Amino acid sequence: MVPAGLRVSATPCGPRASGPGAARNRALQQARGRFIAFLDADDTWEPGYLAALLPLAQRRGAAFGLTSVLEGEQEILRLPAGRHQLTLEDLGTEGASFHPLLPRAQARPFTAHPSQDVRHAAELLSRLGGRAPLGRRAYQLRLGTTSVTAASGFTDRVARAYRSHIAEIEAGAGDIPRAMRAACAGVFRAKAALNEDYRRLARPGESYYAFIARTRSNADLAPAIRHGLSDGPSRVASV
Repeated sequence: MVPAGLRVSATPCGPRASGPGAARNRALQQARGRFIAFLDADDTWEPGYLAALLPLAQRRGAAFGLTSVLEGEQEILRLPAGRHQLTLEDLGTEGASFHPLLPRAQARPFTAHPSQDVRHAAELLSRLGGRAPLGRRAYQLRLGTTSVTAASGFTDRVARAYRSHIAEIEAGAGDIPRAMRAACAGVFRAKAALNEDYRRLARPGESYYAFIARTRSNADLAPAIRHGLSDGPSRVASV
């Protein structure tokens, strides 16, 4: 699955799981390329993903792929629809995480909280003025029984994480321009509202992403839902 021309190096696993944030930080320390892209261990890129994003990132400072959510080989979500740019607002309201291809100089450390990839993307977009171009190829988020969103206690855990992200951002943590801090914290307020909608309105046994897919296609529910998450170990490709 490795595109031609990419070199792969592996870091030995430690005696215990460290979480996706620490894994991504170790990968960033090892990466030697001028550009960085992220790929979780159980996910894939659509063919042509790097080729679609790299020219945009070279011209605009970073680029994001679409997010395709797959159950088995069936795509249940493809987000965001009909856009050429990804905004800070999209990070909060679209109901999925989005993954950048960015210059190495823009790659900051990940936090240890759940949804640390959303925080990383929000800080990046904040430094780019709140928006970045979208490529036409997708990061394929493959759902499974080990996905973060399938774990017991998911909604409570991410609710606590969102509160932590908001408090840290408002206290001055992270590489975020002062003028963008309120908007960056707003990403997690919107995601907290969507998480609460899922807790209240999901059908018995309905997964988070199945809920997002249903509410986006249901005209009666969608207006109440426009207020989103992430799964993760991680690989980093340096280009």
